Amino acid sequence: MNSDIKKKNNMILDSLAIVIGIISMGYYIMLKIYFGHIAFSIMFFIFGVILANYGRIEIKFKISFWAKLPKILRNIITILFAIGLSIFIVIEGIIIYEGHHKDTGKSDYLMVLGAGLRGEELSVSLKYRLDAVIEFNKLNPDMKIIVSGGQGQGEDVTEAFAMRKYLIDKGVNEHLIICEDKSTSTYENFLFTKELLEKEIGNEDYIITVVTNNFHMYRAKYLGEKIGFKCLGYPAQTHMSTSLNYHVREFFGVIKAYIFNK
Repeated sequence: MNSDIKKKNNMILDSLAIVIGIISMGYYIMLKIYFGHIAFSIMFFIFGVILANYGRIEIKFKISFWAKLPKILRNIITILFAIGLSIFIVIEGIIIYEGHHKDTGKSDYLMVLGAGLRGEELSVSLKYRLDAVIEFNKLNPDMKIIVSGGQGQGEDVTEAFAMRKYLIDKGVNEHLIICEDKSTSTYENFLFTKELLEKEIGNEDYIITVVTNNFHMYRAKYLGEKIGFKCLGYPAQTHMSTSLNYHVREFFGVIKAYIFNK
C-alpha cells in the first residue's frame, strides 16, 4: 500500500517537473522573441530542459533517482536546499522592498546608471530609467544629473552619450547633465563617478539619488555606499515580462557584491 502511494506521489512530482520545465523553456523563448538577447535568460531554458527530462525519464523508466540516493546524502541535500531557499527568499525580499521604496531627503546629484544599448537604441530597461529621471527632473529642475555608462559589446556609442541625447530630446537642460562614459559595471559606475566629481569639484562627501530599475536598486545602493557615497533611491519600473528573469539574476548579483564588494 505504502509502495503504491509513493509511486503515485512520484508520478505527480515528475509530472509537475515536466510542466514547470516546459513553462521555464517557454519563458525563455518568449523573452528571446520579444526582447532579443537578455542576460541570464538562457538559464531558464537550461533549467527547463533538465527538469522536464528528469521528470520524463523517471516516468518512462518508472524509477526514482531520489530514492536511490543514500539516506545521509538525501538529508544533506535537503538541508542545503532549505538553507539556500531561505537565503534566496530573504535577499529577494530585500530586493523587492528596495525596488518599491522611494527615499526621501535632499541630495546633491541625481545619478542614472546605464543599462545597455542595441547599436544606438536604448534598451527597454534603460528607457524606463531615463523616464524616471525626467519625472524626477520635473520635481527638482535645478539638480545636476550624472549619466553613467561606457560602451559595451554591440553598442555603437557610450551609454552616457545615448542617455544624454535622450534626456535633451525630452527637454532636460543640457547644462545640468554630467557624463561619466568609462564604466562597464555597477561598481565602476560609482567608482568612476566619484573620481570624476572629486577631480572636477574637489569635495569628497556627496549625497546622490540613484535611478535604476527596481530589481537593481538594492545592489546599486549597496555598492555606491561601499564606494563612499550616501545613496538615496528613486527606482524605475521594470517591464513585467522581464521582471522574473531580472529578479532571479539579481540574487546572484547581490551574492557576488557581498563576497567581492563589486
